Amino acid sequence: MKHAKPQNIQMRVELYRDPGDGWDDNLLVINRGDHNQVFDKIPSDGEPHTITWTLIGNAADGQFCALDEAQNPGFSWLVRRPSEKVFRQLHHHGKTITLHNHHHDKSSEGIWRYQLFARFGERIYGVPLTFGCGRSDPNPSIKNT
Repeated sequence: MKHAKPQNIQMRVELYRDPGDGWDDNLLVINRGDHNQVFDKIPSDGEPHTITWTLIGNAADGQFCALDEAQNPGFSWLVRRPSEKVFRQLHHHGKTITLHNHHHDKSSEGIWRYQLFARFGERIYGVPLTFGCGRSDPNPSIKNT
């Protein structure tokens, strides 16, 4: 089986609208909409893939919500939760969230959809959740091939 080198992916998270421009509702946008990442298998004795989401630009004044926040966790899996052996070391650092992807073999293959939430003063904004059918998936995802 051919293995890839571990990737260190930086995901930029911004607000859809600038704060204070008259809109009460706002949304988080990951990588300007290029939010679906694909990872190849890595050697089991090697370093994991690392994914880091960072609030930048017009979102730089915010903080990701706490990971254990009941209504709006900073990071949460959608639809189905992957095995804890695949994604580990989820860390919250205020303006960043980091996750390690241990994709070593067939057991860690799949598409894993997620959502993010961040706090800006008294307001909380998140990545919009969309349900649909067909080939196109608008929800952010991590795909292990």
